[in-house]
Amino acid sequence: MVSNKLTNIGLIIIFSIGLFSCNHYSKKDARKYLPGKYLFEFPSGETSILIIKPDFTFNNKIYTINKKDVLYETNGTMEVDGRNITFENFLLFTEHTESEMIFSKPDIGIDPTNYWRKPKENKGVVIILFGPYNYIYTKIE
Repeated sequence: MVSNKLTNIGLIIIFSIGLFSCNHYSKKDARKYLPGKYLFEFPSGETSILIIKPDFTFNNKIYTINKKDVLYETNGTMEVDGRNITFENFLLFTEHTESEMIFSKPDIGIDPTNYWRKPKENKGVVIILFGPYNYIYTKIE
C-alpha cells in the first residue's frame, strides 16, 4: 500500500516536471530564436516589418499598401523575460481596432503586453503576438 502511494507520488512529480519544463523560455532560447525579420499585414493592406537584432534592438517599419513606400519607422530596444517581451519606442496604433485600421500618425512608446512562441517540432516559424489587437508577426527570415 505504501509502495503504491510512493509510486503514484513519484509519477505525479515526474509528470509535473515534464509538463512545466516543456514551456520554459530562457534567455538562451530568446537569443537563439528571436533575432530575425518578421512580417504582419494589416487587414487594410499595409505591411509591418519588424527586424530584431541579436542585441535585442529592433527596427519597425510600416509600408503602404503597394509595399514600396515607408509610412512610419522607429528603432528601439526590447527586454525579454521568459515569454514576455517589452518593446521601447515601438509604433503604437492605440486608437484603432485591427479590423478598422485607418492609418493616422502612431504614438511611439512602450508596449509591455507581448509574448513569443518557440518554433514547433516540424516548423521553424517563430511567432510574436502583440498586445490588445493580437497582431501576429510571423518570422520570415
